[in-house]
Amino acid sequence: MRVGGPFPFNPAGSFPFSLPGGGYVYPPQGNYLITLGNQSILQWWDPINSDWRNLAPAGCPTIPVSVDGYNYRILNNSGTVQGAAITNAGSGGTTNGIGPTQTGVTVAVAAPGGNGQTAKGYAIVGGAVGTAGGSMTVTQAGSGFLVAPLILVDPPPPGGIQCTATAAITSAGVLTSVTIVNPGAGYTAVPNVYVIPQFLDYPGQLALPFTVPTSPTPVAPNAPPGQIAIGPGATGFAGTIPQNFMQGLTAAFPSSAGALVTAPALVGSGTLTGIVITDYGALYNTTVPAISFSGGGLAGGVAATALMSWGVQSATQTAGTGFTVGSAIQSDLGLLTVGGASVRFYNNDLLAPRMMAGVLTNTNGTFTIEDPGYGIPTVLASTQLGVQYNQAAAPTVAATYTIVMGGITDTSIIQAFVNE
Repeated sequence: MRVGGPFPFNPAGSFPFSLPGGGYVYPPQGNYLITLGNQSILQWWDPINSDWRNLAPAGCPTIPVSVDGYNYRILNNSGTVQGAAITNAGSGGTTNGIGPTQTGVTVAVAAPGGNGQTAKGYAIVGGAVGTAGGSMTVTQAGSGFLVAPLILVDPPPPGGIQCTATAAITSAGVLTSVTIVNPGAGYTAVPNVYVIPQFLDYPGQLALPFTVPTSPTPVAPNAPPGQIAIGPGATGFAGTIPQNFMQGLTAAFPSSAGALVTAPALVGSGTLTGIVITDYGALYNTTVPAISFSGGGLAGGVAATALMSWGVQSATQTAGTGFTVGSAIQSDLGLLTVGGASVRFYNNDLLAPRMMAGVLTNTNGTFTIEDPGYGIPTVLASTQLGVQYNQAAAPTVAATYTIVMGGITDTSIIQAFVNE
C-alpha cells in the first residue's frame, strides 16, 4: 500500500488550489487524483527532446497520476507565450543550426510588465525538410495497403523541430503521395522516411460468423498488409522501415518493390526556419509581446509574431441593440493570419484553442462570461464577439466591445490516494 505524497491524506475530501496565469506547481512525489481547471494542463518533461509535453488537456476530468516530484507539473497555461509564427524568414544567417551557440542568433521576447515573468526562446536557422504543403517523392508505390500508411521521419538533432507528413493511397491500395505537414527545422542532412502499414480493422476480432476456432490459427505475416521495403541497416536494399520492425515478419512481406519514400532536399539555409519557446512566461495581458532578433548575420527584415494562450478577462459593450436576454454568445477562435494563410494555434500540436462563451443579460448585447475561453492566440477585435445562439432573429444593431484579454486565475483539485 502506498499513500500519495506529503499532501494531507483525506479520502473524504480534496484540496483545491489556485494558480495565476502562467503559474505552475510541481506535485511532490506520490500518487494523486488530479482534476484540472479549464485553463490548466498537466505536463511531463520529455528528456529526449528537452521539452514539456502535454499529458492531460485543460479541463480534463479526474485522472490518477503517479509523479516523481520534478518531471511532472500542473501549469495554468493562460497569459503565456506559446510559440511564434515566422512572418519574415530574413536572410544572411552565417551558420545553420539550433540555438544561440550554433547560430549566433539571440531571441528576445518583450517583458509582460509588472511582476510578470518574461518568456524565453531560441532560433533555428536552416534545415527545413521542404515546405509545408509540399510533397515527398514516392520512389516506389508498393501495393496492398488497406488504409494510408503512417509516415515517420527521422528526428533532427536535439532542440530541432520534427518533420511530419501524411500519406494517401489509391482505391487499389497503392501509395500515391506523401504531403509534408510540418517541414521541421534544424536538420543537418536529408532524413530517412519510414512507411509503416496500418490495419483496416481490429486484427484481434474473430472472422464472421464469429465462431471460436478449436485451436489457434496463426496468421502470417503478423503485421498490417501493405508491401513495404526493408529499412536502413537491413541487408540487400535500402528501404523505408526500421530494421527492428522486421522482427516476426515473414520473408515474403518486405519486398525490393515495396513502398519507398524520399524526403526533399533541405531548404532555408541562412534563414529563420523555427522558433522554440522554452519558457512560456507569465501574466502577459492585453498586448502581444514583440519578438526581436540579434546576431548571427540574420537580416532582411527577419520577424515573427508571438502566439499567445489567452482568455477573455472582460468585454464591455459599446454598441448594439436587439439582443435576446438569456441567449448564448461566443467569440471567434482568434485565428492568426500570416503571409495570407490562416495559422491555427497549437502547442506541440496538442493544444487547441477554445472560444469564449457567455450569456446575454441585456438587449444591448451586455453579457456575463461563463467560460473565458482558452488558448486564444491574439487580441480579439471589437467585433469578434457576437455569435449568438437561441436567438430567433439577428440583432438590430451588431454589438461591439472593448475587450481585455490575458491570464485567467484558475483552480484545480489534487487529492492523495492509495494504491493497493
